[in-house]
Amino acid sequence: MVNQTAPGIGKPGESLDLTLLANFVHQVVNPLNGVAGTLDNLAEGLIKEESRRVQRLAAARAQIEECITLMRNLAFLAKGSGGMSEAELRTVVLPQVIIEAAMFFQEDGKTKLIEIHLDDRKTQNRVVGRPELIRQVLMNIFDNCVKYGKHSSQIRVSQWIQSGTKNAIIVVSGQSLYPINPDEIRHIFDLGFRGTNARKIVASGTGIGLYICKQIVERDHGGELHVQTEGANGIKFTIKLPGGETG
Repeated sequence: MVNQTAPGIGKPGESLDLTLLANFVHQVVNPLNGVAGTLDNLAEGLIKEESRRVQRLAAARAQIEECITLMRNLAFLAKGSGGMSEAELRTVVLPQVIIEAAMFFQEDGKTKLIEIHLDDRKTQNRVVGRPELIRQVLMNIFDNCVKYGKHSSQIRVSQWIQSGTKNAIIVVSGQSLYPINPDEIRHIFDLGFRGTNARKIVASGTGIGLYICKQIVERDHGGELHVQTEGANGIKFTIKLPGGETG
């Protein structure tokens, strides 16, 4: 019998289903094919209107950024984590890292009329951690909110420092295109899990992104990551990171 798992990926003792890996490859190849097609059309002069050329280039960039996110997720999963050394820690300015993550989804959001809105861009609250990993968490959450989101909706982001605990709090709220099954929500951070509503919109997927979010927030930063439904279609992610400082 052929072994259907690839050992050594993820936490010790875990293995990655090869079907999951095949889905991952599919998710990377599709946008790259789209980029290749766009470049061919531009090189052959088939897109003549300047506005269309700009639009297609922006779409191609968004597709490349999607691949970058996927590859970062796989790299994190393959590497695992032995914790963070003092040398890796940096000051993470919350509005900055939120805005940087949101920029990756501007073009995809425009096509669905979905806007990512940060309530407070001015208060420079901060926390100590790894900026690139916290950005990766936000990118994975935004990716899910845009990919499976309701057209003409808004993804609202709030950030503050709790006065008592000094935890840095980031809350991301969005609207799903289809109702969210309350029984499935507790599995949303499981490796390889994809909910019924997600499969209705995109047939194949990796189920890696939100699992990695949980690992980065809780294992690498000593924080907490929770999700809850709000009504039939609403979903809210809450990130808590210790040691926050008010901006």
